[in-house]
Amino acid sequence: MAQGYVVDVEEDFVLALLITADAGGSNGYRTRAWKMELAALATETGLDITVCHMPPGTSKWNKIEHRLFSHISMNWRGRPLTSHDVIVDSIAATTTRTGLKVHAELDPATYDTGIKVTDSDIDALPMQRHLFHGDWNYTLHPQARDTVSAPENLRSANCRSPQPCTRCLRNPELTGMPEPALNELVNHLAPRLDELREQGRLQQRRGERIRARGAGAKDKLITTDRVLATVLYLRKLGTRDLLAQLFGVNGSTLTRAVHQVQPLLTEHGYTIPPSTARFRTPADVTTFLANSSPTQIKSAC
Repeated sequence: MAQGYVVDVEEDFVLALLITADAGGSNGYRTRAWKMELAALATETGLDITVCHMPPGTSKWNKIEHRLFSHISMNWRGRPLTSHDVIVDSIAATTTRTGLKVHAELDPATYDTGIKVTDSDIDALPMQRHLFHGDWNYTLHPQARDTVSAPENLRSANCRSPQPCTRCLRNPELTGMPEPALNELVNHLAPRLDELREQGRLQQRRGERIRARGAGAKDKLITTDRVLATVLYLRKLGTRDLLAQLFGVNGSTLTRAVHQVQPLLTEHGYTIPPSTARFRTPADVTTFLANSSPTQIKSAC
């Protein structure tokens, strides 16, 4: 089934602010054309359209399965569906004792298939991912919003671009812990990290340092950022490459930081629970922070 057809059905018959959809199929959460068509519908109608996808394997929990589809199945049970007219008439003839009435008509339009939607197309959508499982729950707005200049919490942190600043990444919604707890964690691990760093450089030099401490090349990630990057990595907020972009380093630098910090977290008994939020781009993180509450902490546990 073409995604354009699915959206036309929504426009002609449902046109609701909230759409509950399956996890897969033509209106699945991974289907890009579905989001593109819904964004066009939101712009055309002027409505904010919120989509909530059922978790994988739970499509039968959707209320429409029990309130409509099941009755249609019982109504045309044993009837050969030999033509479009038979199908439409069978659907339209579905009724129940509790008052269900169904309107059905044939859509003669044709819809293209195999349409390619690029990453830049998706990034340009006026789509706001929700705090809980943003891949399954999101809202498409009629027009693009200025998510950079409007939110007070980002203005106060000097976040004026789609790339959030490092301080913004300390938000409890991302780290899963209050900022004082994060500071305590950094202070606890910092001496050991500095010791391991010095041991590594001593091994590289194969002897004592010649320059004074602090001279020479600077670390691309300071100790605080190494701990923060590892926490965000273990929270499974996004790919390694995304986190590297957020900290302004390459993937190898971020991987080394994780390999240094993660064993220390285990050694000191720290457990970092995964988050329910998932991000693809720095702009997704900025939008998330713009709509987050600093008093709420969400984890998968």
